[in-house]
Amino acid sequence: MERVGREAKLSQSTLKQSTQALIRQLLFSGVMIPGEIYSANSLATHLGISNSPAREAMMALAANGLLEPVRNRGFRVVELSEHDRFEVYEMRVLIEVEAVRQAAARDIGVEVIEKIVDLAQESVEKLPASNREPALPYLNADHDFHMALVDAVGNSRWSKIVSNLRDESRVNGAYRHLEDNQGLQHSAQEHIGIAQAIRDRDPEKAAALMLKHLEYARPHGYPPAN
Repeated sequence: MERVGREAKLSQSTLKQSTQALIRQLLFSGVMIPGEIYSANSLATHLGISNSPAREAMMALAANGLLEPVRNRGFRVVELSEHDRFEVYEMRVLIEVEAVRQAAARDIGVEVIEKIVDLAQESVEKLPASNREPALPYLNADHDFHMALVDAVGNSRWSKIVSNLRDESRVNGAYRHLEDNQGLQHSAQEHIGIAQAIRDRDPEKAAALMLKHLEYARPHGYPPAN
């Protein structure tokens, strides 16, 4: 693996959380590959830290379904089947569409609405200029936008479920097919429409736009959600 993260300053009090964040970046960037096994020792060396926080962080990520322990070997990056992907898609439709409807219907405040609008625009600005450029900055902006929509509802459990579902998709490359065409551009532009519907306080339009938007997460050959 390409060496990253050594320059990050990890304070003792937040070492586990910081290490988790660094490993998540390796997972989402594709450096850590689904199906491959990685030891805590190899990751600790890679990140320039001791074994203990690396192992603790990997155990926490395993609890979130991103890694799975392999006895005496380390941790395997979880690999989703097409059916697994469809289950994630169905759950996201059930939860995220309703979250957007609620965000548009409730009095979530001007500051929250403006934040959602700004994050939608930021996702457009973070689009890679070509297929040769990394998509991770856009994917991070995309994640921030989606989580802002759910966070606006004010239900921490709702947010945690959506975050975990999105993490599963990101580790397993649900966006990779979008990078070879105009998919990322279309997805980012759809963010603008969703944000505008929330600003206009139009819950049904916001929900309909989110349902259409989540089509990118539906595996080929599986039926669309109603």
